[in-house]
Amino acid sequence: MAYIDHEDLGEAERILLIMHNLCLVRPEIAWQGKEIAKNIPLPEGNALSMLEQLEAKGYVRSQMDQTGTKRFYLSSTGIIKVSTLFT
Repeated sequence: MAYIDHEDLGEAERILLIMHNLCLVRPEIAWQGKEIAKNIPLPEGNALSMLEQLEAKGYVRSQMDQTGTKRFYLSSTGIIKVSTLFT
């Protein structure tokens, strides 16, 4: 099994890998941005901004829950992007 040192990754790749490791790969298990930010070694505002950028690039998708809170998960493109980090 390949090991990836988080320090060798850029912020975007690190967020994608962490989301993958948290199994955030389906809409029904999407997390709020602040929940994801707690697991990312970045200030919450920076992490949320990066999630928005990753969504604009198609690596992350979001949906609103019943309370109107935005929740994020990896898109299929995001999953493929993470897979390329292991090759």
